[in-house]
Amino acid sequence: MKRNVTKSPKIALCRACHGTGSVQKEVETISRFFGRRKTETAVETCPQCGGSGRVTVSANIELDIRPYNPKVQEE
Repeated sequence: MKRNVTKSPKIALCRACHGTGSVQKEVETISRFFGRRKTETAVETCPQCGGSGRVTVSANIELDIRPYNPKVQEE
């Protein structure tokens, strides 16, 4: 039996930034004079939530429910 389930929209905490609204990104630079690599941390606005720390989540799910029969192998 297949059944479609719709979950209504709800407000949730952004998983990309954990609700802070910003993400840290490591940027690697190379010195012009000495050729050394330097890693710096840059703070940017979270692209997923736009800096709010919250997102709207909704879903359309198709459920496939079948009885369990151990003697029949599934394909």
